[in-house]
Amino acid sequence: MLCLCAIPIAAQAAEEHADALVNGMISYVRWNPSVQQLNFCMVDGQAKYLSNDIFNPPSSLIRPNNVNVSHYSASALLNNANALNRCHILYFVNSADQTQQRIINASNKQALSISEQNQQCATGSAFCLYRSNQQYRFKINMDSLKQSHIQIDSKVLLLSKKYQGAE
Repeated sequence: MLCLCAIPIAAQAAEEHADALVNGMISYVRWNPSVQQLNFCMVDGQAKYLSNDIFNPPSSLIRPNNVNVSHYSASALLNNANALNRCHILYFVNSADQTQQRIINASNKQALSISEQNQQCATGSAFCLYRSNQQYRFKINMDSLKQSHIQIDSKVLLLSKKYQGAE
């Protein structure tokens, strides 16, 4: 009887951060071999779903595993093409869907886009994080993913279905 009671509790244990999920997403991207460091650009605030040390220690799953985190406002990226085009990963914290899309459209670089505040995932980021049943999950916007021109392993699509189906 104890084992039966412990199983549901363990299965519904609350996740404190989405670090493993985001690291997993990034690990499925096939980055250009010339990239020596990934620039993770956090836009419009401090991440609510990630810990401060998401990349410390460096993940062995991500290649290259040297990740630099920078913070920007949406307006700073829209007004500074050099800063925007250094971003390999755009992580939107409090940006509206339309603002995300404007930034993505302004970038002339292949960039993975992830959002914390894009529940519908119809415009803006390619990957949209959300929390359901004390677990972090994600949706994929296939149009944004296609527009990004990043090469990503198709297994991440299966993961998305798995995470959405577990609600």
